[in-house]
Amino acid sequence: MKMNLSFSARSHIGRVRINNEDNLYCDGAAMTPENRDAPFALSGGADTPCIFAVCDGMGGEADGEFASLTAVAALAEHAEAIESAASAEADEIHTAVRKFVTDANGRLCDAMRAKPGRMGTTLALAVVTDEAVYAYNLGDSRIYVLKEGRVCRLSEDHTLAAQKVEMGLLTEEEARTSRWGHSLTRHLGLFEDEMIVVPAAAEPLPIGGGCRLLLCSDGLTDMVRDARIEEILRSGPAAEDAAERLLAEALRNGGRDNVTCVVVDVTPVPARAAAQ
Repeated sequence: MKMNLSFSARSHIGRVRINNEDNLYCDGAAMTPENRDAPFALSGGADTPCIFAVCDGMGGEADGEFASLTAVAALAEHAEAIESAASAEADEIHTAVRKFVTDANGRLCDAMRAKPGRMGTTLALAVVTDEAVYAYNLGDSRIYVLKEGRVCRLSEDHTLAAQKVEMGLLTEEEARTSRWGHSLTRHLGLFEDEMIVVPAAAEPLPIGGGCRLLLCSDGLTDMVRDARIEEILRSGPAAEDAAERLLAEALRNGGRDNVTCVVVDVTPVPARAAAQ
């Protein structure tokens, strides 16, 4: 069944930070050095297959900005290969995404070899086809899906706090305020002798009658609890409304970090329209 995509993205520097180290990718569009520190809004429609991503840079000021910008620039160069693979088997999509991740990680490592200091970025990436959503992530930027009335998370947090939750040493509530909450165990910007960077891949999600996706940085999830995120995703009649409400909620609750969210509505195209 042919699917129609409508999306809306928001990115904001927040109430505390002096620059925006986040970036995003929506069907070929990304933030640039000229527009990233001003409130950023983007809405549109797209055909399948299509790629969406959120990156949260680390390293402080220019380094964090450079890291997330480097990741989305690499993604733009690999987009055609990933979208071409999306018309084939799932294994080919995984291979194309891993090639992108390896390339982006290599670019950041080369930059760090040329310039002292560390930098990196998280990655939350969704490839949407007519049949399924393929979700990948590194770090603590997240991907949620609203489907058939239920909201669930497709990504996994790569933090020391998440590891401690898995081991039974912390509860989910304790992890929210833990000092390990932002200690990343996996991200782009790791040398080969530290870790071979491989993104976590969720099981392909069959689309069926459609769904709503949310990709976001931790500037949203630190400020807005999952229950409230679910409420907003359920209540927003359009992607633009949901994205605006999510951003407003994060800022209202303190906006202690950069906030970036991308909401994607995936809806079936009526059979007659698809035929035309």
